[in-house]
Amino acid sequence: MLSRTRMKGGKKEIDPEELMRRKFRAKCMFRALGRMVMANAYWLIEGIDEYEGLEDVKRRVEQAVRGKSKKKQLLSINDKALLNKAAHERTEAERKYLYRIIGGLKCFKRYPNHVKKKLAAVTYYKYYGPGRTIVRQQQEAHAMYFIVSGDVVVTQMIFDELLQKHVSVEVGSMHTGDMFGEVSLLHNIKRTATVTTVDHCELLLLIREDFKNVLQASVQKQWDEVQNAMSAFTYFDAFDEVSRRDGCIVAKMKSYEANETVLGDGVGVPNFVYFILSGQCQMIESIQVTVETHLGKNYYKLYDPYVPPKESEQDLDTKYFGAYQNKSKDSDVKEEISIGKVQSSAKHSIHLAETSTSIAGSYKKKSSILKPDSGPESVEYEEGIRHSTESSRLLVHSQTGSDSGIKEKDLLKPAEQGFRESIRLSVVPEIVRQTPKNIRTYFMQVCQFNPGSTFGFGENMRDRRIIALTQMDCMLLPSIWLMQRNAANIWSRIKHYLDKKIPSKKQLFKEFVSTRRWETYREQIVSDVVSRTNTVNWTTVHDVPYSIRIEEMTDV
Repeated sequence: MLSRTRMKGGKKEIDPEELMRRKFRAKCMFRALGRMVMANAYWLIEGIDEYEGLEDVKRRVEQAVRGKSKKKQLLSINDKALLNKAAHERTEAERKYLYRIIGGLKCFKRYPNHVKKKLAAVTYYKYYGPGRTIVRQQQEAHAMYFIVSGDVVVTQMIFDELLQKHVSVEVGSMHTGDMFGEVSLLHNIKRTATVTTVDHCELLLLIREDFKNVLQASVQKQWDEVQNAMSAFTYFDAFDEVSRRDGCIVAKMKSYEANETVLGDGVGVPNFVYFILSGQCQMIESIQVTVETHLGKNYYKLYDPYVPPKESEQDLDTKYFGAYQNKSKDSDVKEEISIGKVQSSAKHSIHLAETSTSIAGSYKKKSSILKPDSGPESVEYEEGIRHSTESSRLLVHSQTGSDSGIKEKDLLKPAEQGFRESIRLSVVPEIVRQTPKNIRTYFMQVCQFNPGSTFGFGENMRDRRIIALTQMDCMLLPSIWLMQRNAANIWSRIKHYLDKKIPSKKQLFKEFVSTRRWETYREQIVSDVVSRTNTVNWTTVHDVPYSIRIEEMTDV
């Protein structure tokens, strides 16, 4: 290799080509540094608490607005700078400090303390702005990521048989506390999906070598746990290795304590299917019942404001075929009625034309808005031809015998001034729903779910919630992921089975009435037997233990 330098006057002279290469390399490094600063300006600028300078007012305004709108940061600028430091250069004190900071983050709560200490020593801080791609499908994997703050969306390229091309399909999203990228490192494969940021995202990065040394054993344990859970259900026997691997990626393992709400009342993971691994849970439904007492007896009636009353055939005839009730079978009578309708329609059309002319002529006069004599509608007005047209419609409506009760004289009155303001006509019905006064709410057990059961396929959950009876462990899988792998229509059949087997609200009400009648009959029999005896019994309901009374109590 030829030397790029030569001696001249006791000094080294650099070859011009080498000098140009050094200058170009320095220029590229400077540009890379500028791009890095611009990309990280979002979190670098937050360290400035007070800007000193009187001339830059725009910077002061931006700082004031940013300070009010931005949320409290989990990591300070010093913590982020320390996390960008090389792992082998961090001192023992810095590692302990990072352990205290990182150990409390949501994304690390799943790991034991000895794993957290190792992670604090080898993780790096990474920031991505909105719309940035973090990992791309079919690329080599070099690291895994923990989401400190922000949201990301996960997409996959799937071949569409209809379009005959690959399309990007959104398969899920991840939020603060989630991690991704471990699958490719664990199985030494290429990226299985593309992850794109939704907003400003702060991540912690763990490179491949550190993953093998620190986290591979823990991730493998979680992976085996999900695989064992899937093997416990025969639904997944037909899944291939790729589908099982994808299931382990999207699955969630959840544990619930006794009397904890699993699903319903705004609690639970939406759009996920629950597979019970251990424990029991029950479905509770609330029903509203009106109680009326007549001659010493209680009469119950189900009240459900969301379901309209069932229409009989007579109601349908009145609703949809009422116009044909006055027709006679005699053809002469039909002819007379038709002639009378033609004449009345002709007179009515002439009357409408006169009304429209009078409205158009008085358009420039000032109007007065009047309320109708009766009916639940409210009337307002609009201008011009639309006014005359809608007014004519309302006149027709009033003359054909409707219940609105709006008369012709109520629509427009003679104006007092020489002009008329813009008018708008609208009829808004007022629907008033009256709630019965003697209404009571009861909670009834609908069914029980044992290990091996599943729910959350989209069955009816109105007024229902699922409560854990004992300590319970569940595996959760996204419903959209299952429907995409609906071999032999298995998931649709399970949903149909649940809809058929779970009692409806009316069936629960019948069971409620039957139970109440039996309790009334039992109390009557007991009172009759006790009244025939001469023995004095001083036992009261307060002598029964609370636990037994709570279990037998049905009126909640």
